[in-house]
Amino acid sequence: MLDISIIGRSYDLRGIYPTEIDEEFYYLFGRSFGTWVRGKSIALWYDARNSSPSLQHAFGQWIMDSGKKLISLWLCSSDMTSFSTGYYNDIDAAVMITASHNPKDYNGMKASLKWWIPVNLKEIWPILIDWIHQYNTSPIPPIQWEYEERQILDDWVNHILSFSHTKNFGKISLIADAWNGTAWVFMDALTKKAGWNLTPLFFDPDGNFPNHHPNPVLEENRKDCRKKIQETKSDIWLIFDGDADRVVILDENGDNISPSIICAIIAHKILVENPWAGICGNAVTSKIVQDITLENGGKYTRQKVWHVYIKEEMSKDSSILFAWEWSAHYFFQKNWNADSGIIAAIIFLDILSQSWKKTSELIEVYTRYKTLEETNFKVANPKWLIEKLAENFSELKQDRLDGLTVYYPYGWWNVRPSSNEPLLRLNLETETKEQFDILYEKLVNFIESNSL
Repeated sequence: MLDISIIGRSYDLRGIYPTEIDEEFYYLFGRSFGTWVRGKSIALWYDARNSSPSLQHAFGQWIMDSGKKLISLWLCSSDMTSFSTGYYNDIDAAVMITASHNPKDYNGMKASLKWWIPVNLKEIWPILIDWIHQYNTSPIPPIQWEYEERQILDDWVNHILSFSHTKNFGKISLIADAWNGTAWVFMDALTKKAGWNLTPLFFDPDGNFPNHHPNPVLEENRKDCRKKIQETKSDIWLIFDGDADRVVILDENGDNISPSIICAIIAHKILVENPWAGICGNAVTSKIVQDITLENGGKYTRQKVWHVYIKEEMSKDSSILFAWEWSAHYFFQKNWNADSGIIAAIIFLDILSQSWKKTSELIEVYTRYKTLEETNFKVANPKWLIEKLAENFSELKQDRLDGLTVYYPYGWWNVRPSSNEPLLRLNLETETKEQFDILYEKLVNFIESNSL
């Protein structure tokens, strides 16, 4: 149970319950983490997975045994937890019992300090393990537990609505798919204040995820909502992942709106109000975001794919008001640089409501390029293949910010290795379909002929 491999990319602990993680591990981990945290109180929440309540109880008991006050937020979304670390002065750290979009047998945790500073669990692992061994062999000294149950929903909903100029969304008809996860926690309360016409889909929390896998990025997981859109004639559809910090948006026809397009639309609104603002994308962000940023007097920054890099960039550069990460994470300076799918959605809905356009009409002006969203290829050695690609296209401009990006006068493509699978990830963008088809065929043929 003490294998460091359950920590994936340094900041997330993920494992199969109960073979890789269980209550005993969370007991010991909770007390050692509580000892490590400076400050007096730690907030703790959990998602809708079947194992989450018992893991939260185990972790929470040992937080109190470490001498820290436990503030229980119970069942809520990930972005509600990051909000709590910035909004409430007395919360010094927060722990989220969640495995996000992983299958139902998984669970895990994420941790952050005051103002949503992510905790690198892999970095502090040796310290925690040392304390775990000590606590496993020593008695617990008598201590007065401190415990509080806190209701943060009203403050969270008011914070969401502070990002919108529209006071009543009565003309908007939307579908929200909660995936039997945690989005229902705030969507019901938000609907009462916003006034839109909501068709809820899979709002009952169920850790078995009986309707579809809780990953909104996968195309096969959007079929139910496409059918519901046709039935209800809704204007827009919001789909959240299992812990509800990511959102994918479909238009009134059930067509997916690229996160880069959503990013460009939100960036445009922010830059109209703040022409000096910085906007941050990542290595695979569509050029439309850079175009919109520069056309409206802003400063554009690129960073590696992954939320921690985005957070670090925003912390270093206070001019960055908005950033996004390709898997539908949207970050806002006014949200303590934390990401929130529902804040991105409320800004998009605000723009849509004031435009008096259909959703598909709103995005049309931002659809300037032919884009291949991230596509995976199974290869024997991704890093070797990246070097082969760099050599083969050496006459063209390249950068190594994240994997390999190659530039053309009319477009670009990027390849990156997966961090934990033998996969090569390809993104491609050109000005025309003809350019796209030629370049796509050339790249795919090269990758497949060198994949073994």
